[in-house]
Amino acid sequence: MSVARILVVDDSADVRLALATLLEDAGHEVIEAEDGDQVFNIVLKQKPHLVLLDVMMPRVSGFDALAALKADTRTAHVPVIMVTAKGRPEDMAMARSLGAMEYITKPWSDGDVELRVQWALAAARDLQRR
Repeated sequence: MSVARILVVDDSADVRLALATLLEDAGHEVIEAEDGDQVFNIVLKQKPHLVLLDVMMPRVSGFDALAALKADTRTAHVPVIMVTAKGRPEDMAMARSLGAMEYITKPWSDGDVELRVQWALAAARDLQRR
């Protein structure tokens, strides 16, 4: 698998560190943000291959940030995986309806993040080839 630039967005520094460590150990480059209000501009400037986005954040929620990304033609193609402690079916349905590719609940199982990231990157590459 080729190296990907991944934006990790979470208001918890501990969660950002845990995800960044997993992703960097898998060979990826990691960019971090602590709130949904930073997501759109970072995606435009840094052009990540994937975004891992927390749902519950203080200023702009992950759902709102996801909706903004998917509404703009410059960012709509960037795959997003929601990462959240909210594992209710209606939250998963909301994430998918807004355009999220996948949904990871905290705490995640060993290997789960890496597997889902690998899948999302492969699926995004397949879509770009079409």
